[in-house]
Amino acid sequence: MAGGINAAIVPGLKCAGAANRITEGQETDQYSCSACGFGFLIDWYEGGPPETPCWPISEEEAERRRAEAALVFARLSNPPR
Repeated sequence: MAGGINAAIVPGLKCAGAANRITEGQETDQYSCSACGFGFLIDWYEGGPPETPCWPISEEEAERRRAEAALVFARLSNPPR
């Protein structure tokens, strides 16, 4: 039980849509975003499972996360030479 009940749905890392847990491990959970299909892992070992539900998030938080993700994915698409 990595993330536990409060981590069954989390904000997607790419578009901040609802990402559903598809595999629950001992320390790491696997997610797939229902909005964009992006898959990712969250390792809950260090901080432990969340104490409150991760979803839903406010529109302001979603916008902030989308802006941060755009920067990260832009860097991944255009690595420095």
